[in-house]
Amino acid sequence: MTVWLIFLFAALGTYLIRISGVVLLRDPEKIPAPIRRALRMVGPAAMGAIIVNALFLDQQEWRAFGAWHLAAVVAIGVALWRRSQGWSMLAGAVAFAALIASGL
Repeated sequence: MTVWLIFLFAALGTYLIRISGVVLLRDPEKIPAPIRRALRMVGPAAMGAIIVNALFLDQQEWRAFGAWHLAAVVAIGVALWRRSQGWSMLAGAVAFAALIASGL
């Protein structure tokens, strides 16, 4: 019975943590401006962490220079040129597929 109580309290705690964001962020005007500015950066920071991790690490080892890095250079170039996240991701994916197909 104790194990089930632990599961129940863990589930309840997780639910309360998740719902607290919805309750606390219900009215964005009540959130102080510095916190709102910081919250706008959470998404890009998370995306950057995922990209850097995939770009430089492979199974917890440093990734050798290759198609990943060249495709990233293409994506960065398109992002600077077009200022569009969608176009840069598409260009990076196409460049990566072409580099892999060419045997690099």
